[in-house]
Amino acid sequence: MESSPPTAVRSTSPAPPAPAVGFAGLGRMGLPLAQRLLQSGIPVVVYNRTQSKAESLVPAGARWAASPRDLAKAIGKGVTFLMLTDGKAVRGVLFGRGGLARAAAEGALVVDLSTIDPEESRANAARLRERGVHYIDAPVGGSVDAATRGELTLFVGGEASDVGRVRPLLERVGRRIDHMGPVGAGTSSKLVNNLLTVGITALSSEALTLADAFHLDRPQILEVLQAGGGRSGMLESKSPSFLARQYPAQFTTVLARKDLRLIERAASREGRVLKMTREARKLYDEAIAQGHADEDFASVLEVALSRGRTGTPKPLPGPATPSSGPPEDGGPAPN
Repeated sequence: MESSPPTAVRSTSPAPPAPAVGFAGLGRMGLPLAQRLLQSGIPVVVYNRTQSKAESLVPAGARWAASPRDLAKAIGKGVTFLMLTDGKAVRGVLFGRGGLARAAAEGALVVDLSTIDPEESRANAARLRERGVHYIDAPVGGSVDAATRGELTLFVGGEASDVGRVRPLLERVGRRIDHMGPVGAGTSSKLVNNLLTVGITALSSEALTLADAFHLDRPQILEVLQAGGGRSGMLESKSPSFLARQYPAQFTTVLARKDLRLIERAASREGRVLKMTREARKLYDEAIAQGHADEDFASVLEVALSRGRTGTPKPLPGPATPSSGPPEDGGPAPN
């Protein structure tokens, strides 16, 4: 008689705690991302230049680190996210006095969610590599609301093994994670994305200015545009702001202008001339000069409208009179 297989003994000891994750930068986008990690049951150690921004996270289980260096010590060989304003801020957190790199353990992984110059991403990765620290760039696409819902798009650059290691965490904050190539490919992809995002919003503002000049009903024209070839995700997203002429910030005008400057600089380095980008950036320059820096970047509508208020409007031309001579394009003369 065959003996029965031994019954598996299920351990009654508690599962080991999940490793802590670091998060530096609790601004408009960073705060909801850190909250989502906490809501997923992941212990999070947070650092921010202004400690008060972390206060809402502590009741949810976050631990505070007094400096990036302390954050690195708390995380050990784990993963630390950065969500910072610009390249200078990233360098300060990584390599400044009390910086993360001074205490980062060999094998630790830094995931930079910030939108910076691709060259800066590659330089940061090289400096960290000398210390045995891994780095990927993973800037995000989407609004504050999308961050709160965990529906961001992440443009990721880095080694496949590092991306695979962090993908379960990225899936907690994003609905789409695209590995675009080596370090720098993430930030490069984000700049391409933001050129369209910010540029379409600027052009939409001028289109609505033209619609006003034609005395078209703004709600109706916005609805019609969304049903035709001019439809776009950005026009749909910004339509409520365009209608109300109120601009609660999802992505601020000053950050939009910062990204356009990054785009112009990176394009110049690659030998590309982006004339339409330059004109769009001028529109955002004017918006900031007019006091819209901290409003949503849809506020460029106000600049487009103000540009059309100078001088006396010219009367609309009447119907064209057929020419008695041959047309300039060499086609058949009108009957």
